[in-house]
Amino acid sequence: MSTPMRHGPSQQGRTPSQHPAAAPTPQASTPFSNSQAAAAALSPHGPRSSPQQLKKSPAAGTLPSGAISSQSGNPPLNFDSPSAAAALGGLGLDINLDSLGVGGLVGGANRSDEDDRKKRMDTVIAALWNFDTGRVSNDGLERLAVFLGLECLWETAGTGSENDKILIIAGRTMGIEVHIKNHVVYHASLTFNEPSPMLDKHVEKASAILFKDLALGPGESQLTKKLSKFRTNLERLATLDRLSTIPGLNCHEAVAGLWESLEKLHRWDVEKLREDPALNDKSEDNLRVWALCSRHGCPLVHTTGRVGLTLAYWKQYRQFPWNTVEHETGKTWGILIDCAPANSMVYTPVRVSDKWIDPNIVKTNPTDDEVMSTPGPILDWLEPPNTLLPHTEVSKSEGELDSVALSVPKPVEIAFMATFDPPVVVTHGVAMEIYKISAFNAPLSGSTFDNLLFPVKDGVNYDPSEPRIMTVTQTVPVWTDRSKLRSELPILKAHRNTLIVDKPVYGHVVTHVPISHPKELVAMLPLLRQYAFLSLLLSNCFKPRDDLPRFPEPNTPNTSNGSSSSIHTTNRDLGDLMSRTKDDNSPESLKIDVVLSAHPIPRLQVVFPFKEATAMINIEIQLNGKIHIVSDNIFSALEIEAPQSKGKHAPLTRKILAEKLEACEDIDKWVEFIKLQLEA
Repeated sequence: MSTPMRHGPSQQGRTPSQHPAAAPTPQASTPFSNSQAAAAALSPHGPRSSPQQLKKSPAAGTLPSGAISSQSGNPPLNFDSPSAAAALGGLGLDINLDSLGVGGLVGGANRSDEDDRKKRMDTVIAALWNFDTGRVSNDGLERLAVFLGLECLWETAGTGSENDKILIIAGRTMGIEVHIKNHVVYHASLTFNEPSPMLDKHVEKASAILFKDLALGPGESQLTKKLSKFRTNLERLATLDRLSTIPGLNCHEAVAGLWESLEKLHRWDVEKLREDPALNDKSEDNLRVWALCSRHGCPLVHTTGRVGLTLAYWKQYRQFPWNTVEHETGKTWGILIDCAPANSMVYTPVRVSDKWIDPNIVKTNPTDDEVMSTPGPILDWLEPPNTLLPHTEVSKSEGELDSVALSVPKPVEIAFMATFDPPVVVTHGVAMEIYKISAFNAPLSGSTFDNLLFPVKDGVNYDPSEPRIMTVTQTVPVWTDRSKLRSELPILKAHRNTLIVDKPVYGHVVTHVPISHPKELVAMLPLLRQYAFLSLLLSNCFKPRDDLPRFPEPNTPNTSNGSSSSIHTTNRDLGDLMSRTKDDNSPESLKIDVVLSAHPIPRLQVVFPFKEATAMINIEIQLNGKIHIVSDNIFSALEIEAPQSKGKHAPLTRKILAEKLEACEDIDKWVEFIKLQLEA
């Protein structure tokens, strides 16, 4: 558990303990307290009943002197257990725990033991859930389908061979046919039980993915072909199938309806970008990537080996001409959209519709308030009608209901669930903004933002209330002559990068949120892009990679708080040129310091040697991943533009330098670009 930080709220915003949503809720019972609560509470041999154990409780210090007697003749009542408190209440003992000064014991005195038990249980569940699904075979396919709650039926194929069979995996709404001969799959197809135009248009893409997951690929054999990829996709299909209610609700169709509206919005974004003269040279694929990262995202269904709907909103190498929305090179940030049972959360039920936004996309007559409060286009979102289920008949043993009650449809107890892939690390305040958009009340972590981005290694002395320093060495390709950038081979140079976190702030990992409308996802995108790009910049600068040769680490001890030592290499944006680089074998490392400030807006101060002095550039990562140079000491105090470069090159401005960093996505290469262009 992290040590509470010493900085005040003015430095780091409201901490989880200060926010109402983050306060722990006292629990009335444990999972094991229902059947033996009274006996465990009153037995002197029950768990944690000794005075010594009570003395060791973290909450025992709240007891006033003499509040509880621990004489040998009277076995002590153990108020340290939530089950004991529940049992005493059930026995009619009117004991005011707060008057005894032990109110804190009921909620969290035995929190550490319960947390340990929960962790062990989660480990067991994870081990059972993530069991080895085995290899592709007749028995392996059947076991997996049954495990996911689907029905299986074997049929003999038309060839007449006993080893040539068809496995039909059936659910409420869909079925999968797998043709397998001698434990080798040669055909797989997905079908839906009821015809649906929204589903049928994507079924071939889904079938192709399922078949690729099962068929033997290059270099694979029957002994090595695993079911792991097929299981991931089948599990998503099975979840939507299990939550569907026929007739009335098809969760597959509900998700497909979201794609219809998001795709209309994406196509409109691309058309508007095509009207921009600055983007005339961009291809259709480039415009789609541009819309993905700067507009309203790009909905992808059954792509990149994944069955289901994903709203992609950020992509690595987004400004490179060879990149496309479905290009698997580089990292893509997206939001998986599925359905989930409502359980106890506050939610708006799933609605099956493809009309979430007006065909015109934007409002023709927006109000003055909308114009003032919305910086971009004012989208004309629609509210589809509620999806209701017909009331089912009840048995007479449950009681007679009149005809009016039976005719009233019931609401759907299913909600749309958005899962962030990958999860996004944000500050505490930003997490609250995201959860406020979706009306989701989620527990917040007590860890720091930097520790979530760069976890401290085991055994390292780490105090979250103190500044943190982390140093790594990475290899960077460097050009020495700007006139030969296209012809000259780069040399490999070592950078000694140091990350300094002066004022740690609380952070949170956003994993999933329930949503009621796609407009909620669109409202989150600017914040998500801001922190996705921040994490990309920091990862490229401070996380190790293996695509370039490594320089030896300096043989100097590093005792910085939370420090680590590793090699970090650059991104794969130089293509085959990387394999033809020259090595200058220089032992000198360029020292770059990056000071991270995450509250209230993420900022990076980049410090590096420049000419005969030290350059200091303060950059701000704004919404939608835009870079703004706040201040620097490279430019003249009286001029906005940089000194005129030699030759025919245009002068460098702060705006151009910011765009260069957005394009290269790498602080090390950005620094080398500045030194190459501006150093005499």
